[in-house]
Amino acid sequence: MTGAGRGIGRACALAFAQEGAQVALSSRTAEQLEHVSDEIGALTGDRAAWTTIDVSEEDQVVRGVAELTERSGPFDVLINCAGAFSIGPSEHVEADTVRAMLNCNALGTILMCREVGRTMLERGTGRIVNFASLLSFTAFPGRTAYAASKGAVLQTTRSLGVEWASRGVTVNAVAPGMIRIETVHPQVADGKLTEDDIVRRIPMGRRGVPSDVTGPVLFLASEDAAYITGETLVVDGGWLSYGYL
Repeated sequence: MTGAGRGIGRACALAFAQEGAQVALSSRTAEQLEHVSDEIGALTGDRAAWTTIDVSEEDQVVRGVAELTERSGPFDVLINCAGAFSIGPSEHVEADTVRAMLNCNALGTILMCREVGRTMLERGTGRIVNFASLLSFTAFPGRTAYAASKGAVLQTTRSLGVEWASRGVTVNAVAPGMIRIETVHPQVADGKLTEDDIVRRIPMGRRGVPSDVTGPVLFLASEDAAYITGETLVVDGGWLSYGYL
């Protein structure tokens, strides 16, 4: 589980642990991982293994996957939840910002899939769930770098799903909508939107919460999804389908 230190990644880690899975955690922040590991220990009686990984750095991915595999055994499931976000006028976007989005969201997903997927392919079984976005499908102003990276996650999921399907490994993704997490929505913080503006655009009439995403992730990682691969499941309360202002 990458990006397991907070938000949706933390929620997914706890959900898998509650279902009886042995969970291995990674993110860039040791303090957060220590806390989530303690939470899992309180739930199950057994703290989760963890290590810090910056998924945009190949050497950290190789080291971290090897370390967790040695401690926990080969992985049956990989959840790629680590991600970075940026917003700002595209006419002023800096190359470093574009690189950061692509390196974390796109390259990081590919590197994790490569390192974990290799052993899955050797064993002939595995489930990979990536994290795409509404911006894998549509466009918001000021998110060019982020949208490019999440579009890449969508196509990575399709490509690997097709390539590895006959070898026992499925690769799918979820695309969360407006999920309420610890950080404030940037346009709400800037005063450009209110919470009411966001909710008004969601047919279900509420912001999502991390637990709305964990069920779809658990499903795609399960045997119930054995005949699904290369797909991205949108979890947005109807936002993407909504055609009314």
